[in-house]
Amino acid sequence: MVVTLDFICLRLNPESGLPEVMLQERQKGPESGRFALVGGWIWEEPASDGGSSDETLGDAVTRILKGKVGFLPSHLEKLPPEGSVTRDASLGWSVTIPFLCLFNRPDMAELDQQDGIKWEPIESILAGEYPLPFDHRKLVNIAYEAFLNKIKYSSLLLYLLPEKVAVRQIVEAYDIFGICVKKQTVFSRWVNTGLLAETGEKRSMAAKGQPSKLYGLEEESLSYFDSEIGKSYNKALSAARS
Repeated sequence: MVVTLDFICLRLNPESGLPEVMLQERQKGPESGRFALVGGWIWEEPASDGGSSDETLGDAVTRILKGKVGFLPSHLEKLPPEGSVTRDASLGWSVTIPFLCLFNRPDMAELDQQDGIKWEPIESILAGEYPLPFDHRKLVNIAYEAFLNKIKYSSLLLYLLPEKVAVRQIVEAYDIFGICVKKQTVFSRWVNTGLLAETGEKRSMAAKGQPSKLYGLEEESLSYFDSEIGKSYNKALSAARS
């Protein structure tokens, strides 16, 4: 049985702020020439063209992402595996381990210059307007639902935002995903508790008005809350459908 890894890589479009999924053109069959999720096989033995085998799951993750994307994401999270005899008709029974990957790196612009990589709005994938091969649309849906649920109770959303971020940007980002969060909530839960620390820098968020203070995330792992960060109004949840 073949075991593969698939990476649902998300970013916020630098202009519209809407979520997008990274797709990569497949160089080998089946479905050669089509755009699909970034992924690859686990190497039980060294590949014929060189390289070592994957001794751990982490080895495979690092090899595939660095080899196909160039660097690791800001946040990486393993999701439940998916498998069936119909995932890839050429393989027979196969299992994939999907990973949710969030990107907010300042060097992300380099990806836009790479051949064979594109970003597609997640809504067009979920709606079936941009068809993906295999079960990749299902994997995007699973990852996005997990993301939407987790940003209600954790600091996960900040891993999609710039490393130096204004409170206004945080509030606006939550709004994109259908969650109403007040500035006072960001201050009480994150700034006043030390989760977000002032960087000493400011940035203008609009043509008029005073520049906003910028904050940086101060945590080694995700922070979790006892209750929802804000009130959901299902703006984005309705888009996550199979």
